[in-house]
Amino acid sequence: MVFSATRNLPTGGSNFVFNSLLDMADTSSRKSLRDLLAEQLPKDVPFTFYHYSTPPSKSPALFSAPPHAKSERTYCESHFLSATIVPKDAAIAQSPEELLVLAIEVLIYTTKRLTTIFVSKADSTGYLSELQLPRSQSGSPLKTICGTFVSWLARERQREGKKLVVSLFARAQDQYLFPASIDNKNKHVLDDRGLVKWWCKVLDPMIREYKAEEDRVPFQERLAEGNGSGFTISSGISAKGYLVIPGYEPYDTLRYVPASPIPNTPRRWSAAHPLLQIAPHPAAPPRCLVPHFPDDPKARFLDELDEELPDRGEGVIVDGGTPSRSNGMWKSVKTLDQFWEFMAFRQECSSGRIVGFIWVVLTPPKDSVPEEDEDSPSQFSQASQQSAFDSQKSTTIPRKRKSTAKRRTKSEKRTGPIPLVLPRIKSSSSSLSTSSAASSASTSKIPEKTPYFIWPATSRGTICFSEKNYNRAHEVLIHSSFATRAATARSTQQFKKEIGVLGGVAQWGWTVIGQNEITAPAASAAVSATPMTVMGVRKKRKDGDASVANTNGASTLDADLVRKKAKIEPSPAALAEGTNGVQVLGAGLVRKKPKP
Repeated sequence: MVFSATRNLPTGGSNFVFNSLLDMADTSSRKSLRDLLAEQLPKDVPFTFYHYSTPPSKSPALFSAPPHAKSERTYCESHFLSATIVPKDAAIAQSPEELLVLAIEVLIYTTKRLTTIFVSKADSTGYLSELQLPRSQSGSPLKTICGTFVSWLARERQREGKKLVVSLFARAQDQYLFPASIDNKNKHVLDDRGLVKWWCKVLDPMIREYKAEEDRVPFQERLAEGNGSGFTISSGISAKGYLVIPGYEPYDTLRYVPASPIPNTPRRWSAAHPLLQIAPHPAAPPRCLVPHFPDDPKARFLDELDEELPDRGEGVIVDGGTPSRSNGMWKSVKTLDQFWEFMAFRQECSSGRIVGFIWVVLTPPKDSVPEEDEDSPSQFSQASQQSAFDSQKSTTIPRKRKSTAKRRTKSEKRTGPIPLVLPRIKSSSSSLSTSSAASSASTSKIPEKTPYFIWPATSRGTICFSEKNYNRAHEVLIHSSFATRAATARSTQQFKKEIGVLGGVAQWGWTVIGQNEITAPAASAAVSATPMTVMGVRKKRKDGDASVANTNGASTLDADLVRKKAKIEPSPAALAEGTNGVQVLGAGLVRKKPKP
C-alpha cells in the first residue's frame, strides 16, 4: 500500500514523522508481483505472465447522486493478467509451444474517499493438466494466481484514511474469455455453488492478512509502537468479507464461506452487504446506494427500475445524476432490503442457479486525518441539497444572460469579402506504432498521485495502453479459438505477437519459477500402523482369541484384523411360552417367527 504525507495540517511535526515511518516501512516490506507469485506457486514449475493495463481515466460514477447533487468524480483503471505454461512433453523441444491457461481482468475505480477493485472476468482453458502436476498441486495454481494478483493490487492502491473494497459477483458459465475452451474435455467447469465457494476461498487469505474489526489497535498505541522494527503497515487496517446470495437465508449463506483455520476464533465473513458503509450518502434513496458495475446483474436491475423515475429521457441518469423533478425514489422498491428480495426473482438468480455477490472491505483507522477539501458523507442532508441547488441556480442566471448577449452580437450581418479558409490536414497516422507512441506520450503526462487516485509505476502493466488500444487487445483474445491444444498454441502465439505490436515492444512477458514446496501428507501409512480403538461396545471375548483385549469397555484390535459382530443363536431354554400363544424373549435375543 502507498501512503502520502498529510496536507494542509496546522502542525506538521508528529503527522509528518508518522507518515515518514509509514513510507519507510512500506518501501522495505513491499514485494513485487513476481516475488509474491514465486513464493506461492508449486516448486520448480515455470509460469509465464503477460500483464497490460491502462492509466486512470474519467468514467461514469459508480453511485448515482442524490437529487440536486453532483455525482462523484470517478476514475477507472483496467488491468489484464494472463498466464501461460509449456507442456511437460514439449519442454525439451527447441521452440516449445506456450499454452494460455488463465486470464483475469480487474477494474479499479477511485474517488476522493473510496477505492473499489472490481474483478470483472476470470477464465481458464483447462490445459493446466498438460503440466502433469500431482493431484495435491493440480488445482492450487489458478487459485493462487487470482488471489495473489487481487491482494497485490489492493496493497498497491491502498491510500491513507481511505476505504478499499474488493467486489465481484460469482456466476457460473462455460467460458468467459477463451472462446471454444469448453470443447476441451480437461476443462473443469465449476457449478454455481462450487464457484461461490471457490471465490470465497480465493479472497479468504487476503482477509487474514489484516486484523479483524474488533481487534484494531488504537491510533495512540500504533504511533507509540511505530519506532522501527516492531512497526507494521497493516496494524491499523481491518478487513471483513461479505457474501449475499439472493433468495438464501443468512444461515444457508454462511455454508459457502470457508471456516476459520484457527479454532475458537470469530468468523471473518458476514452474510450481509456493506453498501451502507461504502456508499457516499447512506441516507440517500436506494438507487444511490447500489454501485453500477459493467455487465452486472445489479446494474441491469437498476436500469430497469430507473424507468419508473419521471423525466427519464433527460439523459442525466447516464452521468450518474437524478432527474430534476424526481426525489430519487422508485415506485416498486422503497428500501435496500426490498431490492435484494426482488433480486432473488431476477433471471440470473431464479433460473435454478445461484449468484453470489462478494465484497471484501478494508477499513482504515477511524482516527485518520481527512483532507480539508473533502466533504464528509455524514453531513449530507436535504437542507444542504436545497441550499446547494439554490446557489447553483442563482449563479447560472447571469451566465445565461451573457450567452444571449453574445448570440445577439454574432447574429449581426457581416459585410465584406469572404475570407479564405484552408482545409486542416491531419498530422497523425493510423499506424499502430504512431498510436502506441501517442499513448505513451499521454501516459507520461498523468501524475502518480492526485486527490482522486494513486498510480505507482511499480504496479502498472508491462504495456500501458490507452482505452482504445486496450479494447483492441481484448478483441484479439475473444476472436481466437481454444478448442484443441494445437488451436490454443496458435492463439497464444498470435495473442503475444499482436499485443506486442500494438504496444510497440517485442518481448513483454516475464517468467516465474515456483518456490512453494507442497508435500502430500502420508496419512494412509500412518493410519495403517496405528491401532484402532473402538469405544462404548463391550462384548465377551472368545476363548483362545488373544488378539482382542477388553479394558474398561474399550476393544483394541490389531492393524491386520477386522472385527466382526458375533452371531448368537437363541437357545430353546431361553424361550418361554406366554399366554395366548405369545412368546416372550429374553433381553439381547433375536425374535424369530415360530415354526408351525
